[in-house]
Amino acid sequence: MADFPDVSASSITTDSWEPFVEEGREMGQVHFLVQKEGGLMAGLWRTDAEIGAEIPYNVTGSDTFHVLQGEAELETSDGKKINLIAGGIYSFPDGFSATWRTRSPFVKFFVIA
Repeated sequence: MADFPDVSASSITTDSWEPFVEEGREMGQVHFLVQKEGGLMAGLWRTDAEIGAEIPYNVTGSDTFHVLQGEAELETSDGKKINLIAGGIYSFPDGFSATWRTRSPFVKFFVIA
């Protein structure tokens, strides 16, 4: 995209994923399209029912994503549950927290701002 220096483009290969580690624990793999100062990030994240069986989900900024594959469930501290399904588009505000439980191999395209 040399003609458009502000445009980001990417393609996925088997070796273009990197471990996504938070709080010292691997929580899946990520492929970043954009990572900018100030917190803007966009890309793909994937996990499976083994690694993502039960992980903390804590939003800093806002997290908006489109589920491309799989199913997962979010459970808030007060017991409310949100089912995440392929084709669904979700947006969570700064400070949202829940427990993430992956039900099947899961892939999402995300934008964090």
